[in-house]
Amino acid sequence: MGEAGGALWIGLMSGTSADAVDAALVRIGPDPSLLELRAQAQVALDEALRRRIHEAAQGTVALRDLVDLDRALGERFAEAALQVVERGGVAASQVEGIGSHGQTLGHFPEDAVRGTWQTGSPSVIHERTGIPVIADFRSADMAAGGQGAPLTPFLHHARFASADEPRAVLNIGGFTNVTFLPDLDAARVVAFDPGPGNALLDRAARAASGGERRFDRGGESALRGRVCEDAVAALLGHPYFDKAPPKSTGHEEFDSAFFERARALVDAQGGGPDDLMATLAALTVRTVVAAARRFAPVPPARWIVYGGGTENPALMRGLEERLAPAPIETSDAYGLPASAVEAVAFALLGFCGARGLPSNLPAATGARRPVSLGAATPPGAFARGRG
Repeated sequence: MGEAGGALWIGLMSGTSADAVDAALVRIGPDPSLLELRAQAQVALDEALRRRIHEAAQGTVALRDLVDLDRALGERFAEAALQVVERGGVAASQVEGIGSHGQTLGHFPEDAVRGTWQTGSPSVIHERTGIPVIADFRSADMAAGGQGAPLTPFLHHARFASADEPRAVLNIGGFTNVTFLPDLDAARVVAFDPGPGNALLDRAARAASGGERRFDRGGESALRGRVCEDAVAALLGHPYFDKAPPKSTGHEEFDSAFFERARALVDAQGGGPDDLMATLAALTVRTVVAAARRFAPVPPARWIVYGGGTENPALMRGLEERLAPAPIETSDAYGLPASAVEAVAFALLGFCGARGLPSNLPAATGARRPVSLGAATPPGAFARGRG
């Protein structure tokens, strides 16, 4: 561990869709910008557990059930860690640490709260794997006046920034987040959440199928439908879209009420379920494009995209049409599969947290200063430092 060739770290991530825990085994260092993906794994969350997560996020769950959910998710995160260790062909004892994002239940960056809550017990993860864990990554940035998000721009800058051209890195997950990289200067990075992504599309899929479909596989429904332009225009009137960065969002902003408004607007234009899907896909594309036009320091010469949305042709084609002539590539072209980027990011944040290295980008989060993110389980696990 911590040898001259770098250290092995595991990153664990479960997104807002709560479909699965993604795990990445990464060799990092000695410089944080040097990293190599060694293996990845995914542990699906069953429907009952997903339902519990969504109910908890809506604030309708008893305290005892929240505690049990924390334990249950810790077990699933530990399972993912052990799977990726096995796939990587290494022993758990060779892994320096685990960076676990956890499962977000609530994220409230507004000044009145400025707090966040991720669940998935680090103690359970450590006990099941024997590997020290760094978790609770967002709190330190928020305590320093930041949004606690986005955190992945730290990896984006380390991996994708170029001295030769300005670039944009786009994640299409449950919500979208974008990082504008004008050059190699971290102080010039601009990053934020443009708005909703797969979260609303997944709601539409469940609503249209009576809960049988969790997402629009291959974008088939969106591609069949027509975009209801009046509905898109009305939805773009939401005040979040005009707000200048730093900003971050989630289910707290674009919730079931926003979805029902979108459905009512499409219904009023004589649209059906496919048209609703097409309209919501268009909303995602147009909020990303508008964000680039309004807030990018310089027009990106290239877009690097990752996340589940890369598998939806309705989204990818829409982006290609509206962002031309800038080429759109997936992160796979840069050695990181689109399905692994976020897990890799939390492996890197764990690596930095274990060494006390600052790993937020104040230019992106709005924090007053750079801070080291995360808390260690067990306490003192990394007190002697690593190479």
